[in-house]
Amino acid sequence: MGHWRRVLCLVIAALSCLGAPACAVFEGSDGAPSTREQGPGGGGPESATLGYKAEIVAAPDTSLDRRTRALLEKSSQLLALSDRPPFTQLGLQRRIDADMERFRDVLRSEGYYRSTTSANIDRDVKPLRVRLVIDPGPAFRFGAFTVRYVDATGGTATAPKPELKDLGIKLGEIARAPDVVAGERRALRFLADRGHPLAQVRDRKVVVDHATDSMRVALEIDPGMEARFGPVSIAGLSGVQEDYVRVLVPWREGDLYDERLVDLYRARLLRTGLFSAVTTNPANKATDEGEIPVRTRLVEGKHRSVGFGVKYATSEGPAVKVFWEHRNLFQRNEDLDLAVEVGEITQSAEVRFVRPDFRLPEQDLFFDTIGTHTNSTAFNELSVETSAGLQRPLSERWTGSLAGSLEWAQLEDQEGTRTSTLVGAPLWLYWDGANNRLNPTKGARLRLETTPYAGWFDKGVKFLVNEVTGSGYIPFDSDRRFVLAGRLRVGSIVGQSRSDIPANKRFYAGGGDSIRGYGFQEVGPLDDDNDPLGGRSLLETSVELRTRVWGNFGVVSFVDGGNVFDQSYPSFERQLRWAAGGGLRYFTPIGPLRLDLAFPLNPRSGTDDPFQLYIALGEAF
Repeated sequence: MGHWRRVLCLVIAALSCLGAPACAVFEGSDGAPSTREQGPGGGGPESATLGYKAEIVAAPDTSLDRRTRALLEKSSQLLALSDRPPFTQLGLQRRIDADMERFRDVLRSEGYYRSTTSANIDRDVKPLRVRLVIDPGPAFRFGAFTVRYVDATGGTATAPKPELKDLGIKLGEIARAPDVVAGERRALRFLADRGHPLAQVRDRKVVVDHATDSMRVALEIDPGMEARFGPVSIAGLSGVQEDYVRVLVPWREGDLYDERLVDLYRARLLRTGLFSAVTTNPANKATDEGEIPVRTRLVEGKHRSVGFGVKYATSEGPAVKVFWEHRNLFQRNEDLDLAVEVGEITQSAEVRFVRPDFRLPEQDLFFDTIGTHTNSTAFNELSVETSAGLQRPLSERWTGSLAGSLEWAQLEDQEGTRTSTLVGAPLWLYWDGANNRLNPTKGARLRLETTPYAGWFDKGVKFLVNEVTGSGYIPFDSDRRFVLAGRLRVGSIVGQSRSDIPANKRFYAGGGDSIRGYGFQEVGPLDDDNDPLGGRSLLETSVELRTRVWGNFGVVSFVDGGNVFDQSYPSFERQLRWAAGGGLRYFTPIGPLRLDLAFPLNPRSGTDDPFQLYIALGEAF
């Protein structure tokens, strides 16, 4: 019986197509027939679709700003589904109608309350051309934005009042809905930062005035009671001592509640590197004493790690670095690092110990000892240096360090073998405004260093080493696939002549982290055998265009330049050495793997090679 019912349905469907220009019958999965309109050429379902191309355009004498156009394009199903065209004119019209409704919502959200939208279809071309025409009309602007505090009964309440700048609102600017919502959120955060974490919005009144093309917003907020910090509970610890975690809490129980301190507490916990997950949850209601308890849940990560790095340069040969780290040596986040690097020119071993949060939160006490053996064309070195000091953040972007150092070195250079013993006081300041430590694509960095030295090098010596390094990163597109990067490094040594400065303290240039295209340390003054002498000042500059071409692969083109000078300050009387080249990048979770090929542009005859090749992990700067 089911078979005959199916046949009857097919016959009825076929008869219903009589008189139509073209009709095809398909059997649905439930046995019932379904119809699809076909083009004149007949064929299967693929040939029956109404292919089209859609575009969003501004009406004559109007324009769409980039933000609004992007939102319209993102909301359009007509654009999103263009590779899956409908089968019928009705299906196409439904897509257009749905887009028109979405567009009106987007335009109102962006402050255009008198916008009009329309669509036209050019059926004389194949595929069809659909133009979605937008007339945004005038942009409505903020005429007023007020905050009134009320209590649970609707009466007036008192609490600190935010200014418009605290809400991110400026009268006269376009009245976008996201800005209204963000202003409301900032008002609640303003109160939470000043002892009112339980504030709630009771009412939001928005008046759109078509006579003045303006919007007036009035918020009614119940600030709630003034609250104070309650007890802090900590869960999830196994290898980390709880008293160390409590040192990181930036408030005392009973202090006025401040959401900014909760954020700081969370940031300090993450900064330790001890935890794979950190949750700090203030209670959503106060105790009878008016206190807000804070619950902390932690998941400890692995406290030990081992790794290695490799690099290669034509003038330096291969080098391998192996390191081991313990981040919780005595269960209070003490960090012990051991590193060994072996290369054709330099071999070194380093031990570094860091005691975090020494005396003050975020202040680190460090001890560092490094032994080095170097055999280069500039000098041979056998040295041991030990240092100790303090490092701490000075602000959100600035970090500073002050240390003392003691170094012994046996050095062999063009003037023979000599021994130096130096006491130093390294001081540096670092500003980091870049968006990523390993692969920055936006922002800038600046590092200022100065180290006074005093000691013995055939005689008593005193000199001051100064260095400034800055880099910047400018993206050309919103996805940051094209980035222009630049670097400038300037150095100066004052107080002694070049020959009275130990060879390992002079400035050198050339190599994969300096001026690519020239041999390691080979830019600058040379002796009669073309061996580097080093200098008392340095100038380096680099410009790179970084392009991410596909997936994790990228290409780079660059120009490097600079020189080393005999004087204490760079002198442009000496010709700068320039080089250019290109490279490949493969982006990994721990930084880009880079391969650079560089060519000197003004090489010295008989001194500089035709090219240099570099392979390393991490960008050049």
